[in-house]
Amino acid sequence: MKARFKKIDLLIHYRDRQHTTSMLQELGAIHVELDANFRSEDIESLELQTTQFNRAIEYIESVEEVPNGNPQSHGKKKLTATEVVEKALALKHQQENDQQEAELLKKNKLRLEPWGDFDLAKVRRLTESGLSIHFCIADKKEYREDELTRLTYTIVNESTDRIYLVVITSKDDVLPIPFEVIELPTMKIADISKREDQIKQRHKERTDHIRDLAAYLPQVREELVHIANHRNLALAQGSGKEYAEGHIIHLTGWLPAGMQDRIVHYMDKQQVAYTISDPAPKDKVPVLLENPKYPKLFEAITRIFQLPGYYEMDLTPFIAVFYPILFAYCLGDAGYGLILLIAAIAGWFTFLKDSKNMAFLGIVLGVFTTLMGIVKSGSVFGIPTTTGTDHPVLQYLAQYVMIPDDRGVVFNAFNVALLIGVVQIITGIVVSIINKIKYTSFVAGLPQIGKLLMVVSLIWMFLADMQGVVALQPLAIIRQIMLVSGVLLVMFFHDMSSPIVTRAASGLLPLFFILTGILGDVLSNVRLFALGVASAVLGLVVNQIGMQIMGDTWWGLLLGIIFLLLGHALNFALAALGSFVHPLRLTFVEFYNNAQFEGGGIPYNPLRKIKLSNSK
Repeated sequence: MKARFKKIDLLIHYRDRQHTTSMLQELGAIHVELDANFRSEDIESLELQTTQFNRAIEYIESVEEVPNGNPQSHGKKKLTATEVVEKALALKHQQENDQQEAELLKKNKLRLEPWGDFDLAKVRRLTESGLSIHFCIADKKEYREDELTRLTYTIVNESTDRIYLVVITSKDDVLPIPFEVIELPTMKIADISKREDQIKQRHKERTDHIRDLAAYLPQVREELVHIANHRNLALAQGSGKEYAEGHIIHLTGWLPAGMQDRIVHYMDKQQVAYTISDPAPKDKVPVLLENPKYPKLFEAITRIFQLPGYYEMDLTPFIAVFYPILFAYCLGDAGYGLILLIAAIAGWFTFLKDSKNMAFLGIVLGVFTTLMGIVKSGSVFGIPTTTGTDHPVLQYLAQYVMIPDDRGVVFNAFNVALLIGVVQIITGIVVSIINKIKYTSFVAGLPQIGKLLMVVSLIWMFLADMQGVVALQPLAIIRQIMLVSGVLLVMFFHDMSSPIVTRAASGLLPLFFILTGILGDVLSNVRLFALGVASAVLGLVVNQIGMQIMGDTWWGLLLGIIFLLLGHALNFALAALGSFVHPLRLTFVEFYNNAQFEGGGIPYNPLRKIKLSNSK
C-alpha cells in the first residue's frame, strides 16, 4: 500500500525565502522538489566539509579499541569539531606518507639482503678514486666464468637460480659486462631497519593521538548532522523558480494526504501563501509505503529492486504472501528451518536487537521453512520421514506429509512447484489489469484481460485435454471461447494509437510473447523443486558419510559428529543462499513482468532536520 499525496505550491517573497524554508525544515513533513543541478559556493563548501568529516570519522574509527566517551582535557584546551577533523586528516596524511615510505624501505631491504650489510662509504671512496663498482645479477643457467676472464669480480651470494657478483672496472674501461647491472639503494640495511623502527614508533604515537581524538566523535557527528541540515536547507532555498525579476519564488512540494489538516493549520498560522491540489498524471510524485505490520517486513525486499511508481500498485503485500512460500520451498528441510528460527529468535535479543524487523523476518521464514519441510517430502536434517524409519518423532511427522515426491500423486513436489508458479503468474496478470483500469482506463486494461483469458484457457486445456484431468474436461466450449476472446482482445486493443488494420497485424508479436512467455515463466518455477531436492540429497549424503565415519571407536564417533556438523553447516549455508536469491529472481522477473511493474518511484524524503541518531 502507498500513501496518497497532495501537491503544495508555495509563493514566497525573496526576502522571506530563508525564513520560509527554515520553517518547512522545522515542520519536517513536506517533500520539496529540489533542483539537483543547483550549485552555489555555500553548497560546495558544505559538501566538501561533509566529505572531510566523513573521512575523519572513518579514519578515527579504523583504529582498534578507540574510546568513544567524553573528551578529557587534562589541562589542555578542548578542541572544536573542525579542529578534530583537521588534526585527524593531518594524521591520516602523515600515516599515508609513512606507509608509502615503509613499503619503499621494505623493497629496498629485500634488494639489499642478497648483497649483505656492506659499507657504502667504502664503495663511494673507491668510486672517488677512479674505480667503477658494478653490482650484477647473473642467471645460473647463463653464467659462464670464461666471460669474466678480463674483468675483476667477486661472487657475493648465490641463490637457487641467481648469482650475485660485484665487478670492478676503471672509469675509462669500456669492456662490456655480460650480465644485468643494477642500481642499489643508497642506505645500509642497518639504516633501513632503524628507519623502519622510527616509522613504527611514529605510528604508535599517532595511534595514541587518534585515541585522544576519538573521545570527540559524538561532537564531530553532531556537527556533521548540522552541516547536512544546513546543506539541505541551502539546496531547498536555491530550488525554487523565480518570477517577477526574482522577487517571487515558486516552490513545489508534496505532502501525505493524511497530514493535510495539520500542515494547513501550520501554514495558515505562519501566514504563508500556498495552494494544495491533487497530483497530475505527469507529476513526479514521491512514494511512501504504508503497509500493515506483517507486509511491512518485506518492504526491504521491495527496495532491493525499486520502489513502485506513484501511479501503480505496491506489490509488497503480494511479496509478503509468495516470498516466504518460495523461500521455504527452496530450503525445504524442517531441521534447517528450525535452525533459522532459533538463530532469528536469538538475534532478536542480541545481534539484531537494533533491527527487529530483520529478526522478525527471519522468524517468519524459519516458521515457513519448518512447516514446509514437514508437509513437502518430509525432511529433517536430510533424514526423510517417509522411508519407514522406526524413530517415533519421524513416524509422527510422516503423517503430515501432503506433498510427496511420488510421481504417481497429482500434487507431488514437482507439480506443486509449477502450480505455485501458475498462481503467481495469474496474480501478476490480475494486478496489471487493476493497475491499467485504476490508473489509465478500462480500454487500456483490455489487452491484459485478454492475456488472462489466454493463460487460464491454455492451462485449462493442458490439464483437461493433455493430462486427462477428468474434473476439468467438461465445458470445452467455454475454454475455447476464452482462448479466442483473449486472442482478439490482445490483437485489437494492445496499441490504441494505431489504425485497426495495423493494430491487428502488429498484434501477432504480443501474442507470440504471451505464448512463449507463459511457458518460460511456469517452467522457471522448476528451480523451486530442484533446489529443494538438491538440499535434501546433500543432507542425506552428509548423513550417510557421517554414519560411515563413526564406526565403532570413540575417535570415529568424534570425527563423524564433526563431519555431520560441518557438512550440514555448509549445506545449510548453500541452501539458504539459493533460497534467498532464486525467489528474488522469480519475484523480480516473472512476477514483476506479468504485473507490468514499471517502478522508478521517488522515495518520500521530506525537508526536515536530521537527528543525530540517524547519522551514525
